[in-house]
Amino acid sequence: MSASIVCPACGSANGPANAFCSNCGATLTPRAAAPAGYPPAGYPPPPAWPYATMPPPAPYYPTQRASATEMVSGMFDVWTKNIKDFFLVYLVLALANGGIVALLSYALFQTFFAGGGLIPSAPTSANLLALLAFAILSVIISVVITSIVTGGMTEYAVRRFHGETITLRQALERGLQRFLSILGANVLLTLTVFALVLLPLILIVPVLILGLGNPASVIVAVCGLFLAFVIGGVIAIFVYVALCLYAPAIMMENMGAVGGLQRSWALTKGHRWSLFGAILLTAILGVLVSVAITVPAGLAGNLFVSILATVLASAIVGPWLVILVAVAYDLIVRSPALTYGVPRPYAPWPAPPPQQPPPGAPPPGP
Repeated sequence: MSASIVCPACGSANGPANAFCSNCGATLTPRAAAPAGYPPAGYPPPPAWPYATMPPPAPYYPTQRASATEMVSGMFDVWTKNIKDFFLVYLVLALANGGIVALLSYALFQTFFAGGGLIPSAPTSANLLALLAFAILSVIISVVITSIVTGGMTEYAVRRFHGETITLRQALERGLQRFLSILGANVLLTLTVFALVLLPLILIVPVLILGLGNPASVIVAVCGLFLAFVIGGVIAIFVYVALCLYAPAIMMENMGAVGGLQRSWALTKGHRWSLFGAILLTAILGVLVSVAITVPAGLAGNLFVSILATVLASAIVGPWLVILVAVAYDLIVRSPALTYGVPRPYAPWPAPPPQQPPPGAPPPGP
């Protein structure tokens, strides 16, 4: 019995008859040698430069850039064609997160308003520890669920935009497999952005305390920290845009958290203004739709109607940014394929079935 074949790309074990990896779709068997006179792979070599006294020019290759309008239109195309699936998933996500917030609010009320009265009471240390543990557990459950949905629906959007068939269950299973990487990258990106924005604001407090005796120095320090806050905000926006493609990079190329962020940084070069415009336009549209749904419900004066409107707005607008990032990723990685014929960096879905090697090809190794 032949031994299994280890995939050189991802390291997964495959059957001895597999021609492609069942996990990532990479080729397992060596290709047959090209016949004599067949053109070699890769780009054709440039012709010899006929002028010996002049240096040859740099080679020029045309490029294709994904514009902001293409990203937004692609996002709405994927969303409208699969609106039932996206609405269902993000409705459940909004209900789950809303339920967690409601339970946490109830526990908070019970801790500080013992007996259900309106007069605050001094909570015991045991009650505070129980509330803290429940709050930490609630946050963990919420971020895990959100990471699974983000990863799964990112791959779902990329596959659907590319015209591939993938079911909602398959997408969420993929999200469950990769949620740790999605969660890790999200935490790293969030901490970086918040550090750039909040650190100058946090430093204002000790400056005010230490400089109480000298108003002029306090004013100068506060103005400097405010300027640092503005500069940090601009840098934070740049960092977010540069790293926003981490989720599709993790899902489609099976990268880790740090690898996904590095891959996003490399992919977004030359496309960051387009990404910024697409994200800004999507955010504005999302706010307008949310306001159009929640404000009339708030004017009704019914708490249940307001909560229902908020959940409905989240189910409609929630997937937009996830789809936008997925579409932007596919447009960017597809540009070299259209220009140079370079294969895309992720395997098709579903994975191709095992194939027998063509006649004359060497047998697969052990």
